[in-house]
Amino acid sequence: MLFRVLGPVEIDGTDAVSYIRADKPRALLALLLVKANSWVGVGEIVDTVWSGRTPPVSAERNIGTYIWQLRRTLPPLGVDGQRIESRSKAYRIRVEAGELDSDRMQTLLTAGGDALAAGDAPTALRHLETAQSLWRGTPYEGLVTDQHQPEVTRLTELRWSVRERLADALIGTSRFADAVALCKSLTTEDPLRETNWARLVVAYRDAGRRADALAAYQKARAALVDVLGTEPGQELRKLQQELLTDVPEPPKEPKEPTGPDAYVRTVLEAAGALDGEHAAAARHWFTTRHVEFTSAVRKLLAEKDVANAWLLTSALHQFVETGGDVPDWAPLVSEVAAAARAGKDWYGELITRNILGSALTRSGRLTAARAEFTAALGIASVHDDRDAEGTVLVNLAMAEASGGARQQAAEYFRRALRLLPEDPIAAEARHALAELGEPEDPARATVAS
Repeated sequence: MLFRVLGPVEIDGTDAVSYIRADKPRALLALLLVKANSWVGVGEIVDTVWSGRTPPVSAERNIGTYIWQLRRTLPPLGVDGQRIESRSKAYRIRVEAGELDSDRMQTLLTAGGDALAAGDAPTALRHLETAQSLWRGTPYEGLVTDQHQPEVTRLTELRWSVRERLADALIGTSRFADAVALCKSLTTEDPLRETNWARLVVAYRDAGRRADALAAYQKARAALVDVLGTEPGQELRKLQQELLTDVPEPPKEPKEPTGPDAYVRTVLEAAGALDGEHAAAARHWFTTRHVEFTSAVRKLLAEKDVANAWLLTSALHQFVETGGDVPDWAPLVSEVAAAARAGKDWYGELITRNILGSALTRSGRLTAARAEFTAALGIASVHDDRDAEGTVLVNLAMAEASGGARQQAAEYFRRALRLLPEDPIAAEARHALAELGEPEDPARATVAS
């Protein structure tokens, strides 16, 4: 490998990496490498090297000087030793197979994919980790013009493919913690890329973290419904169905999905319809069966089925948030939160403490609500769940605002916005800040005034 373009443009020689410090020769080298082995006209070179600026009268002569400098820096190639060739009003750089780190990444990706297809996850992991290590930042470090952005986009997409297949290899070698960390990064960067939500669900499932896998599915569905107005695709829906149908330690004989899993799945689907075109029918369905749900939650708790208990509680919370009524709601949620804590189900405890804080806020018990939100924040922080932490902060801010603590509410909203991706919850926080008459960035507001 001789040329490194997956970040700052560098020449990787046999002894050390050489970084061309002068901006214009570096921009010229970047352009020649974008079009490796193809002729590049002097006019295009001038436009790139003096991008956004008026080139001097001596521009073409200067280009000749930069070419001379590069020829002295680059190692020779072939019989004639010419690495950069010239003809009338054009230049080209000669690059052999494997000399570009971008080509090396593509080769390693292909080898990793082939190894995965052959069922050899350890070999795939070695190839893909090496490919991932080649990435150092924005390809060509911003030296090329808009005309050449398709190549930058192609390399960025290539890196996505490497990371996705790397996640597959991590799962295939049972490195579940690393797979979860990578998949969470991928889903945060692009929450609408369903395949990576599926990878995250699989990583949690194979690690034996069924509740986390179900929670990841709910996050994926929320992102898709909120932004695109569409339900998850077949792969994600199939994974959710398998999780809800299977139990952590399946019996020897397969069981039909007629037990609590199927019941909870039905209620979750009804809750999902509360903000859609069938909202009125879904709300009527909940209203006519509210006593049944309370009994179902307590029955699940008695059977120590904590995961289904908090999933059902989460569905009922959506009903309550749309104006519904569930008898003894706050005490019921408190029972579920305590059971999740006793069962060491951190995500279930986080969810239910957040729900309980909202219930206590609604009843005017702000001190108790703050305690629940604070506990939920602690759990989210320990497990580095930025989305959950941001959501809890928004609810805590709402509680403070309802009690008249305007400045404290504004600070919580600002903290939430630093954590949350651009989604409906973030939009809700910005709207609430505006209603409070508070700027999103108080420092800028002070300067502006």
